[in-house]
Amino acid sequence: MNYRNWLTYLNSVNYSRVPIKHFNPTDRVKSLEIQTLVPYTIEEVTAEASRCLGCGLCIEGCPARIDVPGYQIAVRNGHLEEGLKINFEKLPFVGVCGSVCPHPCEDNCVLDDNKGPVAIRQVKKFISENTSNYRETLEVVENDLGGHPKVAIIGGGPSGLSTAFYLSINGIQVDVFEATDRPGGMMVHGIPNFRLARETVQKEADHVLSYGANIYYGKKVGRDVKFDDLMDKYDAIYIAIGNWKPSKTRTPGVGLRGVYHAIDFLGQINNGKKIELGNTVAIIGGGFTAFDAARISLRLGAKKVIVMYRRAVTDRPGYPSSNAEEELDEAEEERVQFIWEVTPTEYLGENGKVKGIKYWKNQMVDNGKGRREPVPIKDKEYTVEVDTIIEATGQKGDLSFIPSEVMKKINVTPAGDLLVNQYNMTSYPGIFAGGDISNKRKDIISGVADSGRASMGILFYFKDTRRIDKVPAKLINFERGPYYATYYS
Repeated sequence: MNYRNWLTYLNSVNYSRVPIKHFNPTDRVKSLEIQTLVPYTIEEVTAEASRCLGCGLCIEGCPARIDVPGYQIAVRNGHLEEGLKINFEKLPFVGVCGSVCPHPCEDNCVLDDNKGPVAIRQVKKFISENTSNYRETLEVVENDLGGHPKVAIIGGGPSGLSTAFYLSINGIQVDVFEATDRPGGMMVHGIPNFRLARETVQKEADHVLSYGANIYYGKKVGRDVKFDDLMDKYDAIYIAIGNWKPSKTRTPGVGLRGVYHAIDFLGQINNGKKIELGNTVAIIGGGFTAFDAARISLRLGAKKVIVMYRRAVTDRPGYPSSNAEEELDEAEEERVQFIWEVTPTEYLGENGKVKGIKYWKNQMVDNGKGRREPVPIKDKEYTVEVDTIIEATGQKGDLSFIPSEVMKKINVTPAGDLLVNQYNMTSYPGIFAGGDISNKRKDIISGVADSGRASMGILFYFKDTRRIDKVPAKLINFERGPYYATYYS
């Protein structure tokens, strides 16, 4: 396209964002299955993808450095197969991220302060939902690097499964050890169905495992499998266990019946357990897990759901970002209530069952360190009656399955996460880690980005230790920018 034609094209595009419609909130809260967002039509997705100016600022915002303009142009021209291939260079879970990625790419979009950022996530979702057979469409070329070393992957979540995919297409023997009865990790046990359809996770997990990786369900390392045995049997280990250990508060009354931690609560509900919540539910916390717990409570029959957070609305996790605004808008549509800037002082109970919360109001104070801090105003105490409390106060990883003599040689952060180098290898040679157990962002796209770095690191490690004959020519050094780990005919 020459310069004159390019100017004509730019002048013909409508730069207003194609609205993303929502299913009726009154209907949504009646079911755990009804999705929140209405998918784009082919006309809408083509119009939205046509808004992309190709500047590439979005790539810098994406932890996996996906070629976002490339697949927008492909969709604009009607080439969904090409759009899928461009995503798969860095992202084996296209449909998953099309549903729940926090899309930092959109916050980098040059149109963000004008007509609204390109709806990158919604376009990605369209590509996935309109491609029935990934394997047939992608035509991935599989490599044989020689030697056929073996890798054990601990955890069948997005980072573990993505690593399994990248390694298995390069001829590496991969065994995934998953503690639960199905693949997906937090994608199926933590995220509600109304935000991420289980069929999407299963479709993409089945695809990435179809290239030869084995997965063993109900095999928790440290309980069913010894870490020492993995070190003896495998040439490298990738730890992608996620953060599943609840960080509970010490609020008096936390042991009362009817007080849950969000990670346990969501896990039980997503696995089909029935929980009677009563009429009024209080969520303690203001992050994305708190929003999930609040919205799922409405769908379980709660008449009133209150999110109580110690900071101001503008100090909540994820703010400022378009994803944080979307989460708040969707919750408010469903009539979730919010009490900002409060600190619970006691959970009140009767006959061992929770019945209320005492709390102070807070004042947000600038301490000169960046984020404002909540300081309780203790001259008056308030009370709210509730039937259930769900603490969405964070979680952390559990590394107790690693023997102490090995842990002594592995560096960790003050928060207990594993420290890794630019190729996601820990300080113990041959042990790699990724996802929530090592990544500060703790979201799916960052965990997948870790898998790309770790896959390169494992292959380079195998080449250095003479376990394979070569590394793929298409891999490039991550310090120079993007990595490429998928191959097409």
